[in-house]
Amino acid sequence: MYRPLSKRQRDERARKLEAMRNGNSRARMACEPEGRAPELPDLRREVLVVDYDTGQPIVHVLRMFKTSRVDVYRVEADGSPWKFCGWSVALAGLRKAYPRVPSPRSDFWG
Repeated sequence: MYRPLSKRQRDERARKLEAMRNGNSRARMACEPEGRAPELPDLRREVLVVDYDTGQPIVHVLRMFKTSRVDVYRVEADGSPWKFCGWSVALAGLRKAYPRVPSPRSDFWG
C-alpha cells in the first residue's frame, strides 16, 4: 500500500516545482521573440514530368496549391483538379501512373 507523503516531502516537492517553473520562465524571457511564419504562396509546388517512353516527349504538370493545412495540397494534374493530398500521396500517384517498361531482353516482347 502506498503511503502519503509527509509535510516535509510535500514542501520539498513544491519548492523544486517552483524552482523549475522559475527557471523555465527565465529561459523563455531570455530568448529572442519568434515572429510569425512567412505567408505561404498560393502555388506551393510544381512538378514537371517529361515522359520519353513513347518516342516523343510528353509533358505532364502537377501543381500543388496551398490549403488550410500546411502539409496538405490541392493538386491539379495537367490543369484539372485531381485530389487533396500530401506530398507522398502525390508522388505515389505519379509512380502508379507510369508503370515499369519491360526490358528489351525480357520474353515479354516475344
